[in-house]
Amino acid sequence: MTNINKQVETNVAEEINKGGFSGSYKVRVMKEKPHISGSILLDGLNQIDIRYNPAYEDIAEGRLPVMARDVTRHEVNHRGYRGFNGCPRTLDFHVEKIYEPIAEVLQQKGFGRNDAHYVANALEDTILHTDLGGKFALDGISELFSDVGRNLRDEQFTAFYDAHVKLNMFLWGNGRQKKQVGKYFTHDKEKQAKIRGVMKDFLDKSGLRGMGRDRQKLRDFLNDDNNWQRIARVYAEEFSQLMEPSYAQPIINHSGRGTKGREGETPSETDGNEFDRQMEREEYKMKRVGKAFRAGSKIPPMMDSFEALDLVYQGLARQLKLKVKSYSEQEQRPVFWYGSREFDEGKDDDKHVTFGFDENGNITLKKRRYSEKMDIPHKISPQGFPETRFCLLDTSGSMKLSPDNSDDAGNKNFASWGDNSKYHFGLLGWYGLLEYLKQNHLLSQTTIGLGNFSTQTRIARGLEAAKRNALQPQFGSTKIDSEKIRDIFAGNGSLVYTISDGEIENWRDIKEEFMRQARNHYYFHMQIGAESEVARELRKKGFNVFEVHGTQDLADKVIEVTDNAYRRTR
Repeated sequence: MTNINKQVETNVAEEINKGGFSGSYKVRVMKEKPHISGSILLDGLNQIDIRYNPAYEDIAEGRLPVMARDVTRHEVNHRGYRGFNGCPRTLDFHVEKIYEPIAEVLQQKGFGRNDAHYVANALEDTILHTDLGGKFALDGISELFSDVGRNLRDEQFTAFYDAHVKLNMFLWGNGRQKKQVGKYFTHDKEKQAKIRGVMKDFLDKSGLRGMGRDRQKLRDFLNDDNNWQRIARVYAEEFSQLMEPSYAQPIINHSGRGTKGREGETPSETDGNEFDRQMEREEYKMKRVGKAFRAGSKIPPMMDSFEALDLVYQGLARQLKLKVKSYSEQEQRPVFWYGSREFDEGKDDDKHVTFGFDENGNITLKKRRYSEKMDIPHKISPQGFPETRFCLLDTSGSMKLSPDNSDDAGNKNFASWGDNSKYHFGLLGWYGLLEYLKQNHLLSQTTIGLGNFSTQTRIARGLEAAKRNALQPQFGSTKIDSEKIRDIFAGNGSLVYTISDGEIENWRDIKEEFMRQARNHYYFHMQIGAESEVARELRKKGFNVFEVHGTQDLADKVIEVTDNAYRRTR
């Protein structure tokens, strides 16, 4: 091991210990620039990865171990270096107090999620550096800023990065560090003026100006997570004015790839801090949207409308009391074979055959003679249970009303139809069926379909397309297109059901063909509220019709009817 390698590894190990980091760490050589990078791996958040390029010794002798030391401090302080506060500390703080306020502002300005991740990382770096700056000089961080500048074609920061470095220097830098990084500030006078304006407005609007130049007060203000949402929103509003093409130059946890500053460059798996990666997991997203839904808040800006609504209804469906049974029985089966006899070609099959030796020591075939048996459970597949499942869902205007047909349809911040509307409970019924099928290992991506009928009749097949169709209601009139009936009842022997809260305007025109086609399937109808002409005629013709109130009982009844059908096919 060369001297520089040893110095880097020693410094990293010391900071891991001093910082109170209880996990493991790796120190690896790389060839990339900037010459140092760090990250905390996602699984378990218990491993720090420091990568360095030894070629930096030829550029700035003795500075690489200093950078490794401070980058390690940086990584540990994302969660909290011993004796410091850290930022963002927890995943929820990262998402709700930093990322979401930034994403909300940037979305309105046409920026994407990668931009929000990058800007959130830049702000969190600034906060945690200010925190560490109360005790440490952070020469390695200012050296990293210089390394970034030195590797730029014209050795000048972009306006955004210029402001990022200047803000850090204002909050924790010393005179020598400011002179060092000042070599790479932009020379463009118009950009300089714009940067000064952004910096001034950010300090004024965030509340930092009120701390004056008292760095302890500045640290205390920035360490208070109650201030983070305000700071994050102002940071995005002001710094976004500097987010021009190529704005996103490397910071410790983000290369800038994938942003509008470096369009066309795919972000790597290590871009962003560990909280960025964890927040993209479905489990966390479902938790986050569930929290927002229960609070009556808007859809979190970390995801689009379809993804958020889909996850909310999946989460609500999991809370239903599903009738899930392991359809299995036990059978005596051999678990191992032992003993042997001579293989008889005329009588024996080739099962449980092995090699052995005859009396003369020659290799020959042997047949296993005995077996040890145990009761082994195995799943019984229901014979004849409909493979295709199709829901025809009423999306007429009346479905936006409450179950008692009032305008009190609940909170509409999250979904436009409200969380106490008949449509909400219709969706819950369908998602409840999906969850039932999933838990019984019956859910297929390709055999699910959904029709959305109102002014038009829109048919979608395949799980993803069906979900999108369900989450885009029309809320117009109440008609079923006669030309779509064959499509609704395609094939034979499918599970098909309808959910509606009232009359179908053209029922008399389509009822004969509708019921004729329905007889080829396991069909039932869910009637929300008082019995309609449609419900009466379907019942009269022998179809199963179930009256529900349009609350959770709708979902319960859909699952109950499906479960009964499942059990009868066994």
